[in-house]
Amino acid sequence: MLKRLCRHVFGAGSVRAAMLGATLVPALAAGSALAQTRAEPFPAWPEPVIQDKLSVDEAKAIVAERTKPQTEWKGPTSGPKAPEGSFTIAYVSPDQSYTPHVLWGKGVEEGAKALGWKVMTFNGQGTVSGTLAAMQQALASNPAAIITPADANALQKPIKDAMARHIPVIGIHATAFPGPSPELGLYHNIVSNPAEIGQTEAAYVIAMSEGKGQDIHMVDNSYAIARFKAKATTTPIANCPGCKMLETINMPLGDASARMNPAVSGLLARYGDSWWMTTCCDGYYTNVAAALRAAGASTDKIKLVGADAPPSAYDMIRKGGFEVASVPEPSSLFGYMAVDAVVRAMAGQEPAHFVQPVFLIVKDNVDSEGGKNNEFVPSNNFACHYVNIWKGTSTACQ
Repeated sequence: MLKRLCRHVFGAGSVRAAMLGATLVPALAAGSALAQTRAEPFPAWPEPVIQDKLSVDEAKAIVAERTKPQTEWKGPTSGPKAPEGSFTIAYVSPDQSYTPHVLWGKGVEEGAKALGWKVMTFNGQGTVSGTLAAMQQALASNPAAIITPADANALQKPIKDAMARHIPVIGIHATAFPGPSPELGLYHNIVSNPAEIGQTEAAYVIAMSEGKGQDIHMVDNSYAIARFKAKATTTPIANCPGCKMLETINMPLGDASARMNPAVSGLLARYGDSWWMTTCCDGYYTNVAAALRAAGASTDKIKLVGADAPPSAYDMIRKGGFEVASVPEPSSLFGYMAVDAVVRAMAGQEPAHFVQPVFLIVKDNVDSEGGKNNEFVPSNNFACHYVNIWKGTSTACQ
């Protein structure tokens, strides 16, 4: 979704193909088998609603609920069976050095493997031009569908080309809100509810400060999803009678490394050494924490609450660093949700009206729900439920 501060080397070449099987689906067979496939998006879902106010008791109830294990399956229990035959899904990753993109792709591979399907992964190597090239490569492979976590706004031509060829495009974090996006040509977009993400951050600050928190919010305003999360986070805090919104800082994520030390020094000078910070994205916090340590700040007085939860966030929360809580995005579950959208598109049906409930990581639960591996994997046995739908089986999912 957003630019990332740290990159790691991942393979070579501009496009990396990784298939679950060795043989590609013949174009003619794939085309004839997909006669019912719908690529045109259904109407968009209603925009998420931001909660303006939270009492301390309401905030505490939200924190208590969203730190619990997610053992209950709240997703779909019925839907079309997957068509018989061998099909290929193209997974277009904008950057395979970014951990969530890799984990979402693995979820796609796992879901596809359960159906005997294949996945080809194309790597955009972290650039818009590279991702556009990867999309063109994906289209050339004549897949049954394309799944991508790339920004759909930057991919309008290949998305329109895919729709014209009746190839549905499913996004993961490809735009701000969950559900179909007719405007962008996405048959479905899979993302957590950004209003609930912001509400959860706000609730933690209000609850843990007993309604007295003073908050600074850091955001990259070049992204619509970041602006929306910022509003969802800061509005309840601003409306909390004993709380105070000190400042909202707009800082491009790509500039964080160079700008963070003077920015944090300025915050300490203006507001002292006791405050909260919330943010759209945890990508800032490695640099924020380093600047706070260099300034001699105390983890008892300054507390960071984030979202997205990359491995660095899990590590900081686990070790008792400045970051004390984060709202993660699911890893492999999003891949299964994307495969389910493909199955429904192939049947000409709309995507399931399901958004995974928000989870909150704190020190007490940091190793639960997949946390031992630094990822969010709900313990609701989602894979079993999806396979039951796709195969028309009734295996007990425990």
